[in-house]
Amino acid sequence: MKILKDLYNILMPRKCVVCQGILEPHEQYICTSCSMLLPRYPLKSIEDNEPLRKVWNFAPIQYGATLLYYRHLSDYHNIIIKIKYKGGQQLGIKMGEWAATEIAHLKLAEKTDIIIPVPTDSERKRRRGYNQAELIAKGMGKVMDLPVMNLIVKKGTGVSQTKLSQSARKENAIGSYKAVIPVEHRGKHILLVDDVLTTGATIGNCAQAILANDPQAIISIFTLAYNANK
Repeated sequence: MKILKDLYNILMPRKCVVCQGILEPHEQYICTSCSMLLPRYPLKSIEDNEPLRKVWNFAPIQYGATLLYYRHLSDYHNIIIKIKYKGGQQLGIKMGEWAATEIAHLKLAEKTDIIIPVPTDSERKRRRGYNQAELIAKGMGKVMDLPVMNLIVKKGTGVSQTKLSQSARKENAIGSYKAVIPVEHRGKHILLVDDVLTTGATIGNCAQAILANDPQAIISIFTLAYNANK
């Protein structure tokens, strides 16, 4: 079996998702050099930061955290593209695990009761075979030892947020989500998880949907990356 594995690695070498260089045996998904140069967001507080203030325009959010700057023209954009569009299920879970480990010092896990991923519409999920936010949430839940629950649905197919202007993103997200929080989870502290925060409209409207169904809920947010250019 080892011979077959070695042959496979020669014919189909594992490559860094960022730089496309060949990975060393001990490396996973991202090479050591690219890992060291990841565009980390300098998060100093989960109580007040730029991504969190954007979402405050839509809903009262308790805490907010993000891990990376989203840079569309950089090679690091490949991480999001791989997870979102190119079947990167295991990468999505691994990034969630890594993110939870990286932000462990912020004690967000101790404040949270359940994790809820931002949903995608059923047609988009059918085409991709998965919801990228759910993958990230599952990785985080594994490290944080918290349950991950799909308690929000997206109504209709809508238009992809990536194709819209800032004002159109906000308009497109309004009323797009519905939450149903079971009795045993009402009044709990919920961590909403998504891949990228841009205007805050998507995750903010998900928070609105939760509060419409459970006004006593406490909501915090985490996104893998933050797009500061919108």
